[in-house]
Amino acid sequence: MKSCALAKESHCDGRRRVLALAMSCTLLAAGCASPRMIPVDDKAYWSGRMAIQVLKDPPESLSAGFELQGSALVGEMVLLSPIGTTLARLEWTPQGARLAQGQQQVDSPSLQRLGARLTGTELPIAALFEWLAGRPAEAPGWQVDLSAHAQGRIRAERREPSPGAVLRIALDR
Repeated sequence: MKSCALAKESHCDGRRRVLALAMSCTLLAAGCASPRMIPVDDKAYWSGRMAIQVLKDPPESLSAGFELQGSALVGEMVLLSPIGTTLARLEWTPQGARLAQGQQQVDSPSLQRLGARLTGTELPIAALFEWLAGRPAEAPGWQVDLSAHAQGRIRAERREPSPGAVLRIALDR
């Protein structure tokens, strides 16, 4: 999206949404089964639902099931549709990251960049793993609410830099 001129930015956002919707519909129509991740151990695996809202004008939202395995250093996250088909797979190592959506794959040396491409905003990856484990962790610009972690709920909000973002996670128990 960075290659889009400012005047074309909303057109690129719309085209990206249409492509994502078309890909989701294709997967839904195909009715293909998604391979599920197998947890390595309880401390390294989470699943549930997440919703991310980027507070732009107009706001952008992403809501999906997820499976997350590993750590901020090495791991994999799969985003799932309501019927369980794979919408996207993000894998990372210290050498780089790969985002796969359908037949399209994008490689990058930066997990942050691919995560932002997938969700519409940069997420605090290292802090996110701590939050999922129920431990507070500092992330510049973010405030996390872990008061409902025992019930499998996490809420985090980023106020700076603009645009703000709200992340809600509901863990499977």
